Amino acid sequence: MNSNPDTSSGWLRHFVPESIVARTTLSILALSLLLGLIFTVGASVRAQKNEETRLQVDLQELLSTVESTTSIACFLGDLTLAKEIAQGVFSDHTVTAVRISAADSTLYESPRAAASAAKPSEFTVISRKIYSPFDKTIRVGELTLYASNAEIRSQARRYSWSTALVLGLQVALVAAAVALVVFLLITRPIKGISDELHRLQVSTGMQLRIPRGNKTDEIGRLVSDVNTLIGHLTALLDTERELRIEHQVQERRMKLIFEKAETGIFVFDPGGIVQSWNPAFARILGLGLQSGGNPQGLHELLAPHGLQVRELLQRCLTTGEPAEIDLELSRADLPGSEWIELSINPIGPTVLQGVLNDITERKRIELSSRRLAAHDPLTGLLNRRGMANSLADLFTHSSPKRLCETALLRIDLDYFKKVNDTSGHEAGDRVLCHVARVLEETVRRSDFVGRPGGDEFVAVLVGVETPAKAKQIADSMIERIGQPIDLGDGNCAHVSASIGIAIPTGPRETADAVLRRADAAMYEAKQNGRSQARFAPCPTVPVLGSAATRGAA
Repeated sequence: MNSNPDTSSGWLRHFVPESIVARTTLSILALSLLLGLIFTVGASVRAQKNEETRLQVDLQELLSTVESTTSIACFLGDLTLAKEIAQGVFSDHTVTAVRISAADSTLYESPRAAASAAKPSEFTVISRKIYSPFDKTIRVGELTLYASNAEIRSQARRYSWSTALVLGLQVALVAAAVALVVFLLITRPIKGISDELHRLQVSTGMQLRIPRGNKTDEIGRLVSDVNTLIGHLTALLDTERELRIEHQVQERRMKLIFEKAETGIFVFDPGGIVQSWNPAFARILGLGLQSGGNPQGLHELLAPHGLQVRELLQRCLTTGEPAEIDLELSRADLPGSEWIELSINPIGPTVLQGVLNDITERKRIELSSRRLAAHDPLTGLLNRRGMANSLADLFTHSSPKRLCETALLRIDLDYFKKVNDTSGHEAGDRVLCHVARVLEETVRRSDFVGRPGGDEFVAVLVGVETPAKAKQIADSMIERIGQPIDLGDGNCAHVSASIGIAIPTGPRETADAVLRRADAAMYEAKQNGRSQARFAPCPTVPVLGSAATRGAA
């Protein structure tokens, strides 16, 4: 059989009302009826079981009530008293038979006792042993009751039905009360609001009336919100006009900032083509471009750093986060070089914004600070940190061949302490400065000289063809340092130099190891008469210059 959806939906609409009032009321009543029926059935079954249990407990209590009287009847063998007890027990309608037995015989037995005992499935048998009223250890008889199971169930059923009837009436009254409350407080006001909305004409400025009794609840707030929305609709055009005027003002203001800012601002596409820029952008790059000129590639405008600019742009597009880089540029119209900070930021799927800042002065200050941190303030030579950094860079980035053509000279002044002691520290400083100038004049442009501290100097000769060339430069240093040093006022100082020379054996030997070998060679020169240069032995040969040797020097 084929079912027609249109026919089914039409049938459903026919029997289910469209009004929210009717649907809500019927839903509440139907749900209440279903829940009430389930609850009533459950409560009825529970009540019946409880009533059956109560009736059996009542039988036990009935036995306890007549137990003492039965004890006397059995003790005396009094048949009349036994009959009276039986008649009293029969006041409970569930009891159908009674048997009272003495110690050796049946004292009394009701007519139906034998028949009840023969049908144990239809009767509940309750027995109680009877003891002497004077001695509770002597049994004198037994009292047996036969209760009809059918009568117990009948009484329990009548009780459960009465309970179910009361509960059903309560559920019906509660359902009706709930339906009435929902109708008065919710569905009727909602229907009234719906009817008013259907008739509402926004152009006339009409507003909804708040139902009586709902001014402070959710329905009242709903009506108030709808009325507020109607008011907003009437003012929407005025607000939109004001926003458009404000946008025009902001646009003119931003254009003024864009044109007059000292920071270079520009917009470009993901391909790096600059679409628009402000005058500061052209001024920083020295391009002489106007803000509406022909588009150009950012990597072309920053040609010396085109690869870095492309990598920066790619990183920004990949991560979606701002990125920046510092670049050093050379301009034909300015002496020296200038530094710029380039920052780019994606502001749309196909648009990026860039910012250029001239950071030349900041870079000069940084370079000056780094120079001060790496140079000896007295002589201007590299200090211990500067020398360590230079050696680390040399040993890290040099080829094995270049390292083997490098010589490290450890230079220590002889008799310098005597100059300090006799002529003072100011004279000693003049001697150190004089020696520093001599070393700088003796080495070549590719070499570098440092003063780690005190009267010790280090010279690094890069690209010496043979060890003999290094020895020649060292001998020249010794000769010039040994000349008298003018201290002023006709006074002169006399010092000499002992030099240790070490040549790296390969990339595996560190700068510190080479310096230690040069240091050992320098102390060997001191021990052998000073004012001379000595080569350090190969690392496989024991190195001269122990701690004791240092003390002797």
